[in-house]
Amino acid sequence: MPEKDDPVITFLKADTHGRVNLLGDKETASAVRHYLGGSAFAELENMAGRTDVQDHLAVKSPPNLVFVPGVMGSLLRSETKGGVWWIDARTRGHLDDLQLKPDGAEDLDANNQIDAFAVDTCYEPFATAVLARDDFGHRHFAYDWRKSFSRNTVALRNLIVHMHATNGGQPVHIVAHSMGGLMARAALKEFGDELWPIVGRIVFIGTPHYGSPAIAGYLKNHLWGWDLMAVLGLYLSRATFRSFWGVLSLLPAPAGVYPGTRSNDNPKWQPPASRDFFYAHPCANFDLYDASDWDLGLASGDMARLQSILDAVAAFHRELHAWHADPRELPQEYCDRMLTIAGVGYKCLFRLEYQSKAGGLWESVDKVTGRITGDPHRDGDGRVPVASATLGRIALRYVKGVHAGLTNIPAVYGDVFRWLKGEPLSSLAETADDALSSHLSAITAASEAPHLDGTAKAEGDDPGYWRTSEVTASSLGALDQAVERGAVPEFNQLKLL
Repeated sequence: MPEKDDPVITFLKADTHGRVNLLGDKETASAVRHYLGGSAFAELENMAGRTDVQDHLAVKSPPNLVFVPGVMGSLLRSETKGGVWWIDARTRGHLDDLQLKPDGAEDLDANNQIDAFAVDTCYEPFATAVLARDDFGHRHFAYDWRKSFSRNTVALRNLIVHMHATNGGQPVHIVAHSMGGLMARAALKEFGDELWPIVGRIVFIGTPHYGSPAIAGYLKNHLWGWDLMAVLGLYLSRATFRSFWGVLSLLPAPAGVYPGTRSNDNPKWQPPASRDFFYAHPCANFDLYDASDWDLGLASGDMARLQSILDAVAAFHRELHAWHADPRELPQEYCDRMLTIAGVGYKCLFRLEYQSKAGGLWESVDKVTGRITGDPHRDGDGRVPVASATLGRIALRYVKGVHAGLTNIPAVYGDVFRWLKGEPLSSLAETADDALSSHLSAITAASEAPHLDGTAKAEGDDPGYWRTSEVTASSLGALDQAVERGAVPEFNQLKLL
């Protein structure tokens, strides 16, 4: 079916208002149901049919809120070849065509002409909550998360400037999830003189300000841990993953920047004395920014390319941290406009730890995932440790919730709207302990659309994405065949973070 006639593409390209209206079309609704799966579609249909949303469909609020999604929260397509390339089971054979040139600036195959054209449906609960109000009009910022931040900040700057110019001069608020928070901060660092006079308030939700060990796990073990991730690994190669400068920019920040490693820190965490010859870092006992320390068995050319990316990522973290920590660069009056929301209560991949054998040579790598109550390096939202999700000089609130579903928790977006309007916050906790207390956790933990954002698969203490069992070759092949038949629509909602 040509892209212009594909109802799924038409639906995904639409804004929130358009998506709500398109669900009234039988052909579109049927195609979207097949794409998302029955449970996720039912959640989407329920949100679109809410009375408060329907009552506001004709209201044209000025564009005064920009939402910046997380990594892989923007959908990618090929302008020349058509189809959704991230992510649609029907075109999963094109996943390896997402590979970038060594500088991370352009597609390896220039004929693909890949661009970010829409924001994933996993954010629809938040988007419809905005649509149900008459005081905010939002725009989504879809961006190519494969590329470095510097390749996207100009576009974010341009969108904010355009919104301000067309909304009667109102301040433009920023709400960002996960990687989107780093994107917003990078844009403010680069274009602050232009943006601060027109930007209002800012909220970071589950943002890995200092990176995520989960990305380190994927670089080391390549999409380990979950059944559908293993299927994804059949189509997305290690070489392609290593070409994603933007994704690798989410590696834990280097020592001297990551919390607990700075000269003025007094962290509770200390590296075990028996391994003090390793690089001291809460997220690894090796140097995350030395390509050879990853022990990936790379040829010299591939090793050099990885090292160049690691050098650029280290510089990015250092420069962004220095900007944030300097009151001359980022005055407190600007910090007072910002709010960070950190998720707690779930295991994460907190640390990669090589085990040594005779002579100090590495033998295997352990994945440290156990929570330690009260330790910001060992508690989180399933993907981002608390230590990474928090920023100095900025207001902080906690919520018990899973990373992918944080924006879809009513208590979260309720306080987001209050913050943007300058009203007192009333739902989220001021301490991690309070967020986990029986009185608040039951209220705040649940996503409004767990099948749509994937958090329905969270079980017990480990949110995972699917199952955490080892995948055999036969079970992997059977699962891939089920994806081919369209029997596993959850594949279309996979996220690495």
